[in-house]
Parts: sequence; structure tokens; C-alpha cells
Amino acid sequence: MTGSNRLLVVDDDPDIGALIVQVAEGLGFKTAFVERANGLLDTCWTFDPNLIILDLMMPGVDGVQCLRSLADAKCGADIILFSGVDARVLNTAARLGESHGLRIRDLLHKPIAVDDLEAVLARFIGPPPSDLAAELRAAISNRDICVHYQPKVTLTAGDAWMVTGIEALARWPDPLRGMVSPSEFVPLAERTGLIGDLTDLVLELAIQHAGMLRNCGHAIDLAVNLSPLILVDPEAPDRLSRMLTEHRVENYRFVVEITESAAMADGTLTMENLTRFRLKDMKLSMDDFGTGYSSLVQLYRMPFNELKIDKSFVMEVDAKEEARVIVRSIIDLAHNLNLTVCAEGVETPETLDFLRSIGCDQAQGYLISKPLDETGLARFLESHAPNRATAIVTA
Repeated sequence: MTGSNRLLVVDDDPDIGALIVQVAEGLGFKTAFVERANGLLDTCWTFDPNLIILDLMMPGVDGVQCLRSLADAKCGADIILFSGVDARVLNTAARLGESHGLRIRDLLHKPIAVDDLEAVLARFIGPPPSDLAAELRAAISNRDICVHYQPKVTLTAGDAWMVTGIEALARWPDPLRGMVSPSEFVPLAERTGLIGDLTDLVLELAIQHAGMLRNCGHAIDLAVNLSPLILVDPEAPDRLSRMLTEHRVENYRFVVEITESAAMADGTLTMENLTRFRLKDMKLSMDDFGTGYSSLVQLYRMPFNELKIDKSFVMEVDAKEEARVIVRSIIDLAHNLNLTVCAEGVETPETLDFLRSIGCDQAQGYLISKPLDETGLARFLESHAPNRATAIVTA
């Protein structure tokens, strides 16, 4: 676990570094300063920061190489990218870092005003240190982890849509911290070997609820995003199939979601499990498409049913022509490969209208519904029947 309120500044300009250190220490941070990238990993190991400010333009090595090194070292710190490069380059570097599993939390453009720097750093001041891994282990053991569900709709004729699926999202309500972010506890579970137990609990809760929804007449798909570490578990397909059978949920109603970076990993067990999921009649969806390093040849060969367009593109289609071009191209690519397309991050009617106009099949986002607990989901499903409702089964 990273130390609390410990900031590592990585910048080749000692004057800028000294300024950041001064501001940070005034806010209560303990700080360390590295002027050369070759000292980054050693300092991370000895200083154990919970926050890193990283300059992308370092002598002898660029920031992307630094991000790769941090990812290889399983760095769990929050990272702020800091540079005077073009904003598009900075945004691209952030997406690259996220695709490697890093926690890119903010982007700062040089030069920056002291007041703005203080405001950014203040957001990362945390409570006193605690053993979060032990607390997560206890939360899993005590079944304090819960599941929320975000509806997924199919776009139909006119301006209508029909609820055809839900995505299960793990939530950890902590009495002291409030709702702990999945971006914090899921990577922690992966680093500490708890991801298997966490996944099994989420799957059990979600599939059990899907069975209850089926008994109430809601024939909708259930999607769960699986960690890359679960994808190499040879028992995963059989274990998942047994859970579905136990709760009388048809296999074809279950969607295995996999991030693009995980799907493109070259691993025999991963490929075997992807194929076995499909052979067991489950659906397979590539999540966050557009943020990784897809090979079209690999995509063509993999047994996916669906692509989900990453929200970072979808949320910009109202304002940026480049985003509209990318989204339109992804939809065309997917349809040419006989895949359906779901757009994530739909927040405005204009975005939904654009997606409908270019033939997007499905949508998900706050315009339709935020993630809901079981009670909220039941109300949502009932309130959208029959005109914008789920299909109803009679069995």
C-alpha cells in the first residue's frame, strides 16, 4: 500500500520542483524530488508515495517510458501528468497510462499558477494511513461488498429505446470513508491476490439478482467486467457456468466484459477462456474500445459479440469533430465484423441523437440512468414498461 500524503515530484527543472515541493509541504505533504527519470523507481520503492507529479519531458527518457516503467513495477500511486507539451499529446499520454493500469488522476499544463497547483494538490490529501488491504479482505469476507447496476438500452425506431441489459458494478460502502472508488479497491485486490474472492462475490450477488429479475419477468442480459487475472484462471468458465445454472440464468443472457488492453494480451490461457466462454453460449464484449493498442488481425480472430466505445470519445462528440469521426469509424468497423456496438458515457440528448443517426446499436450512460442499487433498478425497470421496457418472458 502506498504511504498517506506522500508526494513524489519528478521534474528535470529544479526551480519548478522546488516550487511544487514548497506548495505541497505547506498543505501537509511529505515530499521527495527526483530530477532524473533513472531514479524514479528506486525512489518509489524507498519513499512509497501515494501521489506522483510526473513531467513528461525528461532528459534521456520520455514520459511514456516512465509510465511503462511504473506500470511494470505495479505502481499504485495516483499520478498527475505535468508538461508544457500540446494538450492533445498530454491527453494521449494519460490514456496510454490508464491502458497500462496506472491511476492517472489529473493533467497539469506548464506554466501553472500557485493557486491552481494548491487546489489540485488539496484534492489528494488523504486520511491517516491504514491497512486498506486488510480492510478489503474483511469487507469481502463479511460480504460488505455490494453490486449496483447500470441499465443498457437498445436504440429502436423513432426516438425510443428498450432496456435490454444491465452492467454489474462492484461497490464498497465503508462506514468511515463512504463509498470507496472501484478504481482504488479493484487494483488493490489485483495486487494483493484478493481479486479472485472479490470477483466470485460480485458474480454470486449479480447472478443471484439476475435470477430474481428473470423470475419477475425481466429477460435482460447481465454484463460483468472480468479482471485480466481471472481470464487466465482455467477454472473460470466452468465456475461461472455453474453459478448461472444454480440461479436459473440462461448462459446466453450473461455477457463477459473484457477491457481492450486485457483482450489484446498475448496469452494462451486468455485465448482459451475467451473461446470457452463462447462455447458455453455466453456473450463476449470488448470494453473501453479505442483506448488500447488493438491489432485488427487479433480483433478479427477473437470471438467477440460486441464492442463498447470508451466514454472518453462518446462524451466529446457534441463538441469535437475528431471524436465524431472516431465514433463513426468504430461503429462501421464493428458492423463490418458483424459485431454490435454499445456507446458508453451517453449524457446528453444530442449525443444520443448522433449515435442513433450513425447506426449505433446500444447506449449506456447517465442520460439513461446512473448505476442503481437493487431497489432503484426494480423501480427503473417497472417505470419503463411497457413502452420503453424490457422484454417479458413467460417461463
